[in-house]
Amino acid sequence: MTDFERVLDWFKTGTLARPGAGEESFVDLVRALLRLAGAGGMAGGKGVETLMRRIGAAEHYVFVLIDGLGANQLERLFAPDSFARRHVAGRLGTVWPSTTATALTTLATGDWPAAHGVGGWWTYLADRDLSVVTLPFQQRGTNRPLGLLGVRADELFPLPSVWPRMRHAPRTLLPAKLVHSTYSTYSRGGTAAEGYGELAELPERIAGRVRSAGGPTLTYLYLPQLDTLSHKKGPDAPEVRLSIPALDCLLSDLAGALAGKARLVVTADHGQVAAPRSRWFFVPPTNGLAERLRCRPSGEPSVPFFHVVDGQADAFADAFRTRFGEHFALLTPDEVERLGLLGPPPLSEAIRGRLGTFVGIAPQPAKFLVLPADPGAGNLGVHGGLTHDEMFVPLILA
Repeated sequence: MTDFERVLDWFKTGTLARPGAGEESFVDLVRALLRLAGAGGMAGGKGVETLMRRIGAAEHYVFVLIDGLGANQLERLFAPDSFARRHVAGRLGTVWPSTTATALTTLATGDWPAAHGVGGWWTYLADRDLSVVTLPFQQRGTNRPLGLLGVRADELFPLPSVWPRMRHAPRTLLPAKLVHSTYSTYSRGGTAAEGYGELAELPERIAGRVRSAGGPTLTYLYLPQLDTLSHKKGPDAPEVRLSIPALDCLLSDLAGALAGKARLVVTADHGQVAAPRSRWFFVPPTNGLAERLRCRPSGEPSVPFFHVVDGQADAFADAFRTRFGEHFALLTPDEVERLGLLGPPPLSEAIRGRLGTFVGIAPQPAKFLVLPADPGAGNLGVHGGLTHDEMFVPLILA
């Protein structure tokens, strides 16, 4: 059985979740919200229309994205009588790779990764022979700002943000340290943004904006705290469970403060899973596999993109499958396109080049890295893959 056939079989048996297969998607939600908020030129479709009806027309929208909250995690971690569980309106299939950089760029552009070109935490820019950390907009390994190396935002993020097209005045609320980052400025298209510190300040702050608005608004609140904690401790750790009541209280207080004057829409970018240490594969740079690569794998630790030296593709694939074939299948960019994993084909030139020679697909959570280890290499929680826990996120409406 070829690796392509193995991946197809994982989809057929339900081992993995195929992006865009039969359910409303995160892309549909983004397009529905953008259309409801008056952004012209957004694509439609059955899923978009369904979600537009479910959300409904409103003068004010408050959109909350909880980083790292999968639909299954919501069921496991939140009490049955919690605000979040009582207001669940369904679940969405997120984009793949199921990771923040990819999903937030979909939120910015209203498009699939096949078009917008952002495939993970790390990106390899082949024409510059440069490995970068995508969201911090830094060189990988040195943390040098990419602007100092002559890299423009539109080079790394080739599709522009559509947020300036909204008729509902958009405003983004982010942790204070993120407000003026290159990525944050790009993703909101230069529209208004504010930083926040304590979560307790947010309900009245958002409600105050709605009450004082002179016209229709969309307020976007990004909450990365759950994802950060789940990475460090593991998605089902006691510390994560103890953090859930405060998160649920925030949503409940926000709905109460809005007092019916805005439509509250809550979702996530991806779920998170635990990768046991038995499936952590950290390879030294002197390893025969690593020596056939142009750079350390990009993408995500759980979804490595392998950029193989010219003429070494067959040798790399044979050696990789011999050692790691139990834990990963290797797909070419053409096979990724045929499966529609990044959204409807064709693949843009940007994402095709960034996928490299092969993409590793794991049937169970696993990590593959070439040393030296990057920050976060020891994280207990991971995402990026195609498991159901990573690929399905909740839709909460109030």
